[in-house]
Amino acid sequence: MNARFGLASGLMVAFSLLSGIARAEPLAPHQPYAQASLGVRVSKVSDAGYDPFASSDELTQVSLGLGGTLLRYQRFSLAAIGFWDYGAKSSTARGSATELDVHRLTIGPEARYHLLPPLYFFVHALPAFAHTSASLEDGVAGVTRYARHWSYGVDAAAGAAFEVYAARSGAVRPRIWAIAEGGYGYLGSTSLEMQPDAGEGPQRPAPVDLGTLSLSGPYLRVSAAVGF
Repeated sequence: MNARFGLASGLMVAFSLLSGIARAEPLAPHQPYAQASLGVRVSKVSDAGYDPFASSDELTQVSLGLGGTLLRYQRFSLAAIGFWDYGAKSSTARGSATELDVHRLTIGPEARYHLLPPLYFFVHALPAFAHTSASLEDGVAGVTRYARHWSYGVDAAAGAAFEVYAARSGAVRPRIWAIAEGGYGYLGSTSLEMQPDAGEGPQRPAPVDLGTLSLSGPYLRVSAAVGF
């Protein structure tokens, strides 16, 4: 009984302190008008078409982001954001070296809720556009075969951002944020019918068909951002 009472009392005190901080410090300076981020995105790709290019299901990409606040109302804000993610994998298939380059662009709205001045939560569903370039070194024909395609989908995620540094003076006062998000990225399937570029190798070579590739799967992104 005493333990339960102590826990309840502690939670009430913590809530009161957080509420006091939220009321004491103005919120507006902590809602970034513009934000740029650098981070890492790790996706889990379970599609069989990914196996010829990787020894595991993980796809790691460097992630660059830009965003700007469009609307603000009390603790809520609406931002427009975009990300460019790039990653590459290499492996072997049928005794030949393979490579896969992936560029992914997402852009759209993000809804934010500032629980505290230095802490906000967000959700977004962003249209996604991805370009994949798959290659296979064909030692028999003496050529490199490619399959290059665009695919389209959506990234749906939720996350949180915490302000770790804020300049207290100066005409421009940058703020540093630590951001983490998790969600699911969907992309349509593309063909892995590998052909050499025009003018390379024997005339009308038979294609090497590795099936189809879908890069859909859950993902996690962690990044550091500077906001103004």
